[in-house]
Amino acid sequence: MVMFLAPFKRHLRASVASIALVAGLGGAPAVADTDNVGAYLAARHAAINNDVEQAATYFTRALAADPSNIALMEQAVLYKIAAGRIEAAVPIARTLVSKEPDHRIGQLLMVVEDIRKGDTKSSAKRLEKHGDKAFNTVTSKLLSGWAAVDLGKDEEAQEIFASLDGQQLYRIFADYHAGLAAAAAGDDEAAEKLFKSSIGDTQPTARLAEAYGRFLEREGRGDEAVKIYEAAMERASGDPVMVMARERAAEGEVKPEPLVANGKQGSAEALYGLASAFARDEGGIRLSLVYLQLALHLNPEMEAPRLLLGNVMEAQQRWEEAAETYENFDESSPYYRSAQVGRADALSRVDKIDEAHAALEQLENTFPDDETVPIAIGDLMRRAERYGEARVAYDRAIDIIGETEERHWSLHYARGVANERLGNWKEAEADLKKALEFRPDQAHVLNYLGYSWIEQNRNLDEAREMIEKAVELRPNDGYITDSLGWVEYRLGDFESAVDTMERAVELTPTDPVINDHFGDTLWMVGRKTEARFQWRRALSFDPDEEKTKERIKRKLEVGLDVVLEEEKQAEIDDAEKAVETETTNETAKDDG
Repeated sequence: MVMFLAPFKRHLRASVASIALVAGLGGAPAVADTDNVGAYLAARHAAINNDVEQAATYFTRALAADPSNIALMEQAVLYKIAAGRIEAAVPIARTLVSKEPDHRIGQLLMVVEDIRKGDTKSSAKRLEKHGDKAFNTVTSKLLSGWAAVDLGKDEEAQEIFASLDGQQLYRIFADYHAGLAAAAAGDDEAAEKLFKSSIGDTQPTARLAEAYGRFLEREGRGDEAVKIYEAAMERASGDPVMVMARERAAEGEVKPEPLVANGKQGSAEALYGLASAFARDEGGIRLSLVYLQLALHLNPEMEAPRLLLGNVMEAQQRWEEAAETYENFDESSPYYRSAQVGRADALSRVDKIDEAHAALEQLENTFPDDETVPIAIGDLMRRAERYGEARVAYDRAIDIIGETEERHWSLHYARGVANERLGNWKEAEADLKKALEFRPDQAHVLNYLGYSWIEQNRNLDEAREMIEKAVELRPNDGYITDSLGWVEYRLGDFESAVDTMERAVELTPTDPVINDHFGDTLWMVGRKTEARFQWRRALSFDPDEEKTKERIKRKLEVGLDVVLEEEKQAEIDDAEKAVETETTNETAKDDG
């Protein structure tokens, strides 16, 4: 939900694994004391399952039994931070750095604790002494720069930020923080130049826009601030932070506080920015969690990292903790709507559908003109397979929007799915085509429309072209590969279908429908024993629809050829009954 510097994360991706390893996110500590194995194994089990609270508890117990084990210290510190129990982690970190002076997670926590207590000299000394040995370059430069700000060394701070050079992506990050520091020091000319440099020629992210926009508003240049906020909204339409900022700037009655006013707040902003970058990489989620908790430890009033913390908890499938985190937002906060939507999503993941629905309905009553809320209701109802309610919610969203644009492609896709599930094919097809008009290379939409045509046995050549394109876009998606195999089957290209379906089963081995389809293709090339094996596998994976189960059982009983003949005869009988009914109705009308 919360975005920062999207390009920056691409450069960090390669370093996430190495940073995580040194920070204690990889590897397993050796536990010499066999009496302590139970606590250690419980800690590892909790860590694997993202139960950071239990991991912190059990690593601490393991450490108590083996207090000189540096690896256990590292893990105890790491998971206490991740669980938000930072004060309890400090004494362990202090012991850790006394034994390993350049230990990354230990020194990072000690620097943050120095900053929190206002002991900026100590934090600056740590950063200078241990440098790149204990800190990755970006973290070291940003925290050193903000330490210099708090020590009144503004020129030195600018030099430190400027030294974060050599990569354009680093420059974006460095210019942003240098701009914040210049604004905090009252150097308006330098601040404006740096903010503009950090944005460049692209649409600003919401966070960059908020920082620069607040600066402009404080300068009495509300009209320019409005343009900055609107530019950010082109990138993230409907962003509630930008909406509220634009309204404030347009009215011009209230001057906002600067986003960052001192070194402590700047350090928290730096940690939050890094956490945002790490969160975009699958391998950086745990590291993001650590940086977020440290940011909030420095500045508990920051709302953006708290919202991202909820996002990260959701990514770790810590649904109940995420829901609790999202509750900590006041209704007047610009993050309130996003937090409530996130809370509803988290609640739905633990089957609290009605509670989630009630929360979103209340939110919709409070913000009736915000299309994101009925979209969230529609998504909730669609996941719960309450497709009628989903469609109604999506209709409300489109009524609010009016004329949809390219950014609304997913709304048309979602409503198309709901309509297809309801049997409203005409409306579904129109929505799916609209989504493709906006995003012609969206693999899931190509697949959904193409597969729907296959099931209706129509437009098969066009469906095949669409699904072949979807497979090119997502070659490792078993469901899309299955669609390609199924259209080949429908077109009578059974040899190709067998090869394609075999690949689909390799990609998604436990899906009942894919295994069922593979069985059908095998039957058509005469491999009947293998076909029956695949049908039995399909049944073992418990298909959702009773109709599918019964069809597979019938194929196992009499073979696919007989089933197809029976289905063909049933279609003929249904058609004859339909004609009979229509004739009877017409006769009744005439008699009337």
